[in-house]
Amino acid sequence: MTTHMTTHVHTLVPAHVPGQVHAPVLPDDMAEKVADLRKASKAENTQRAYQSDWRRWTTWCEAQGFESLPDHVDTVSAYLADQASTCKVATLARHLATISKAHQVAGLPNPCRETKVRDTMSGLRKTYGVKQAEAPGLLADTLKVALSHIPDDLSGRRDRALLVVGFLAGLRRSEIAGLTWGDIDTESERDGVVVTLAKSKTDQDMQGRSIGLHKQADDGLCPFVTLSAWRNALGEISAKHVEHDAPVFVQVTRWGTVKPGHMTGNTIALVIQKRAMKAGLSMQYQGHSLRKGFVQEAKKRGVSLDAVMATTGHKSVKMVMRYQSQVPVMSQSASKGLLA
Repeated sequence: MTTHMTTHVHTLVPAHVPGQVHAPVLPDDMAEKVADLRKASKAENTQRAYQSDWRRWTTWCEAQGFESLPDHVDTVSAYLADQASTCKVATLARHLATISKAHQVAGLPNPCRETKVRDTMSGLRKTYGVKQAEAPGLLADTLKVALSHIPDDLSGRRDRALLVVGFLAGLRRSEIAGLTWGDIDTESERDGVVVTLAKSKTDQDMQGRSIGLHKQADDGLCPFVTLSAWRNALGEISAKHVEHDAPVFVQVTRWGTVKPGHMTGNTIALVIQKRAMKAGLSMQYQGHSLRKGFVQEAKKRGVSLDAVMATTGHKSVKMVMRYQSQVPVMSQSASKGLLA
């Protein structure tokens, strides 16, 4: 039976395919569909990073009189060496990945995989180091300080809900920005709120995940209370602002009017920075500070790694451990109270 199957398969596969396989000429509509699907395989932030990196690379090549595609191994190495004074090593590694991807897509020999280029990157790491300047985590005590300085106006209600939900769910800023009211369930769970993410950075296949946010004793820190207050305020302005597909977090003008459409990841980051500054917090908190702060606070309170990753959706234990290792030194010190 095995022999029969093998013989049958061999009759379907040519023994030799001469020459090169040529790309078919696709109809315009089919080619557009393929292009859209390939574009959808990468998150929007990744696409923007590729575009920015490629512009920087082509501009440099043009200034030096070099071809940007295809490239020689020495051209790529020279670029890395020249840019090291203005770019972090991690940024250059991303640039290298962009150049490499361009060669792969074009079907060209890839100089980025050559030993000379790998040795150049290794030399950069040893010369400049690989430590990245990262956003600090916004821990619970500090978050409470920020929340205590938020007024009870329209933008204040939005920002209070944004900070509480973003922290307790361990969300990325893009995930906060993408929430709709249909993603928020405040009715089926008596103990709190369920937030459902249809898609996230590490879930490009859109399998989705649901996150339970427990009610808190303090109304100002409670996801149910803060979300309800924000939703009620929006609903009083217009019922369309709280429809199933309407964005949860929208921009509010200085005159107290609501702009249509979702906030962006950048505006989410600005809200976090603004509220921290208004509270007199000295650290430079950024868009990722809520997510990192959640992971670090969970570590301090003995929450299991599995529970943390189920909430954040992290696929890599390494990344969670990296965040947890950055918990402020004094909070981990064993010396507290030893001489009291």
